[in-house]
Amino acid sequence: MHPLLLALRAALAAAPVASSAPPDPWHAWLLVALARQVERQRWLMRVRHERLDTDTFEGEVPGMPGWTFLFHGDGLCLTAPDGEAIDVDDHGDGGLTIDPYFFARRILSLPRPALPERRLRAFLPTADAMVAAIRELTEEGLLIPGAHGHVFRVARELEADAEALAAIDLSDAALRARWAEHLGDHELLARERPSAAAEARAAAQREAYRRYLLARIADRATARAFLDPLEAVLTPAELVDACAGLIDAAVDATAGHAIERLEAHPDYPVCPAVSRLLARADPAQHHPYAVHAAARYLLRRGIERERAVEVALAFARVRVVKGYRGNPFLGELALLLLEHAPQHALAALRRALRSSTPVVQKDVAAALAALGQPWCLRELLLALDEARTFGASAAVRAALSWMGSDEARAAVARWTQTHVLRATRGPGHGQEEVLEANAGQSLAAEIDERQPWADAVRPGIDPDFDRVVWA
Repeated sequence: MHPLLLALRAALAAAPVASSAPPDPWHAWLLVALARQVERQRWLMRVRHERLDTDTFEGEVPGMPGWTFLFHGDGLCLTAPDGEAIDVDDHGDGGLTIDPYFFARRILSLPRPALPERRLRAFLPTADAMVAAIRELTEEGLLIPGAHGHVFRVARELEADAEALAAIDLSDAALRARWAEHLGDHELLARERPSAAAEARAAAQREAYRRYLLARIADRATARAFLDPLEAVLTPAELVDACAGLIDAAVDATAGHAIERLEAHPDYPVCPAVSRLLARADPAQHHPYAVHAAARYLLRRGIERERAVEVALAFARVRVVKGYRGNPFLGELALLLLEHAPQHALAALRRALRSSTPVVQKDVAAALAALGQPWCLRELLLALDEARTFGASAAVRAALSWMGSDEARAAVARWTQTHVLRATRGPGHGQEEVLEANAGQSLAAEIDERQPWADAVRPGIDPDFDRVVWA
């Protein structure tokens, strides 16, 4: 039997702590949390079969005040009054199959996690980190991959112990200490039984955890997932150096994420690798995500402004990014130009409002609604006037409706009276129908997210920005 399983069973049985090296606590607590997830999913399946009518799409769970349900395809999501979200696809095994992203979502949704989940979140604080560590447990044979997709089951021995692991009550200090010993969590043990020797072991564990994370970011396949937890254990200079290595290696999503982590710390030393990335970025070859992050990083620090604007413009001019039907970052690039180089922004903003990529139109429509200046209304009205289909105007109409002026409401009413929503024949709904149904709610959420940005940049934008003649 795998040493990690032996450690868990010994902890359950209150057996003596093994004399061999303890497991890594981040993997150990993850395995405990996965076993507890099995029992939670079994409970959800019982609720599904005993309380819910599958002909009803969503609503409140009968007999469970405050609980709501939502069916999606073969899946069911139950949401607790406190926010816990339990999401399970029905694989015909009573809830034994786990989706790693559903698992991570539930762990992160817990408002008051129990000790196993709390320790897991301390070591692996993001969904990406949890999912990457789940792959490591799969490679160790502790998890059994599903026949299709990324789902899995825990080892049979662990399924047998799932109920017992779900029932453990670690409110007792002595019990917490025993579990900490068995699972090699010396940092937790030092809190429960403080001593110089315990603190020395805790310090050794912290260093082992640091080495573990550094090894993961050295591998491009796992670097992005483990950068966030690493951030908490490095000094500012160490984080800049670690991110520089990732940024210099490639113009890709990992580099973009590394730049975003640096941008979250404006007081940290400037990372020269960000400028180097812009120097080698090729609009015909590279995805704009990392380039947008790099340009924003430099512009918000007032560094190499001309180069940052030049590269942002070049990537905003790309009509179709490789692998997409359009340019998914046109909206973000246009808004970045509006914030830092408004004389170059208007053409990009207009193209974004007319984009066939829904997220691009939504990005800019929401930002203009949040800004709420006269020129924003004029640009949205122009875009609506040129739109020919409901799908091509969904976010624009939602933004105008949200702004709520008489002129905006009248324009939307006129447009909807003179255009026809294309209905899908047969079962299901087409993309245009889905966009139409969700446009208002989706746009409102986006406006809320954009509002702090809008409030910050509004004083620097001319209310008649669209009519300014730039020198």
